[in-house]
Amino acid sequence: MKTSCGIRNNNPGNIRHGDPWQGLAKNQPDKDFATFASAAYGIRTLITYQDKYGLRTIRQIIGRWAPAKENDTNAYVRAVAAQTGRAANDRLDMQDYADLRAVTEAIIRHENGAGPMSTPNTWYDAQTINKGLALVGVEPPKRAAGPVPVTRETVGATATADVGVSQFAEAAPAVMDAVTNAQDSLTSGQIGRVVVGLVLVLVGLAVFIAWSQVSKHKAGVL
Repeated sequence: MKTSCGIRNNNPGNIRHGDPWQGLAKNQPDKDFATFASAAYGIRTLITYQDKYGLRTIRQIIGRWAPAKENDTNAYVRAVAAQTGRAANDRLDMQDYADLRAVTEAIIRHENGAGPMSTPNTWYDAQTINKGLALVGVEPPKRAAGPVPVTRETVGATATADVGVSQFAEAAPAVMDAVTNAQDSLTSGQIGRVVVGLVLVLVGLAVFIAWSQVSKHKAGVL
């Protein structure tokens, strides 16, 4: 597949020479367009440009990014709006991860054509896009871990733990009898270690079974 100059230059927005952008490569082989040290810096530049001028709608962003004297701006606006699912004049929040990423990927796709990947921009994976966004302080929202729901499975897991503890309680007298019968050949220290060891094994087993059941439920196995 033929690669566009924007991808080759790590400059998917096709920024021209002129501004002292952060992350510019030491060598600049392209006489028209800037070359960046990594794709993340090129993506960062694209984002910074949007924020620098207070551009808040797709029409505003593309109108400045691709002025009509050099581009079919209206076609560009329609393409970005269609890919993002937003109207051309919708107000966007360029500090919001979802808005910023959607517009950024749509611009990359329009500037460079169709690439080999199944991502929205078709050239970069999500990790690369996120690196560029992180350089301007915009990161994916963190997923909060919710409480474990009370269901038949989680109740069963709790019951399993209770059974393990109750079984230990029932078995404890027999264990003590066995230890007492063997006390002639065991020191008091050895007897104590045996009892403590049995307690830890049985309680640990009960806790493990309960944890395993809850983990399987949360993973959708149960």
